[in-house]
Amino acid sequence: MSDELEQKAPVKRKPNFVFAIISIAMILFTIGLFSFGVFTLQKQIKEIKESVQIDLNLKSDVTESQKTALANYLKKQNYITKITYKSKEVAAQQFEKELGQNFTEILGSNPLYDAYIINLKSEFSNPDFIKDVKSDFLAQAGVQEVQYSDLAVQSTGTTLKPITIGIIILSTIMLVVAFLIIDNTIRLMMYSQRFLIRSMQLIGANEWFIIKPFIIKSIISGLISAAIALLFLSGIIYLTINKFSLQFVSQDFVILLFIAIGLTLFGILISISSTYFAVNKYLKVKLDELY
Repeated sequence: MSDELEQKAPVKRKPNFVFAIISIAMILFTIGLFSFGVFTLQKQIKEIKESVQIDLNLKSDVTESQKTALANYLKKQNYITKITYKSKEVAAQQFEKELGQNFTEILGSNPLYDAYIINLKSEFSNPDFIKDVKSDFLAQAGVQEVQYSDLAVQSTGTTLKPITIGIIILSTIMLVVAFLIIDNTIRLMMYSQRFLIRSMQLIGANEWFIIKPFIIKSIISGLISAAIALLFLSGIIYLTINKFSLQFVSQDFVILLFIAIGLTLFGILISISSTYFAVNKYLKVKLDELY
């Protein structure tokens, strides 16, 4: 009868490090996917900010030396990301295409100006800064007027600022939740090893001798988890770039590399710290508290 009961009794499977590796890999993959989403969103925000144009219309009697001096001045400014020169003839051709008729023949002359069109770096694309540099541009020889869409600058700033703040808050919450989940997973693994830890302690092993193999195993599990997460994440990124035709420059891939390194270090450090504190805990508890 007792044999039959033993056969019917469910077998409890103790958590092992394979379970920990899979769990940590899933969390790291989620963090990596979220980080890639944040990176892509920030890239789009940067492009939107840098798309705001400022037109420096030149005087009709501007000389070539003044144009050259102005171009050299603009190239020296560290807040400018792009400079484009547009002659009044090119501007007239573009305007005629949009208008659908030859307005220069109607007016008898070309009323447009030669112009330098500049785009500011994203961190400088705000109303206050643009108002400050506008006076500097007007002070340059040969500049007739400075034009930009104040509505576009204002709406860009007011719309994108809450999004940036939201990203920071979500990123913080994501990291805290990920840390707690990985920490609890590691502690659960150590809980299943508590009697082994106590047995090693009873036969006279010192603390470092007991902790060391668990630390090594945690580093290995962290590396394997990170490798699995990065493998799946690389596939997702590759498919996303090709499906949506995202334009990435070499600097963007450097940032993605830093994200990969950060994920790996995050997984390893949490695994080590959680393992150390969990093992250290069971080294100090009384025997009765292990049950």
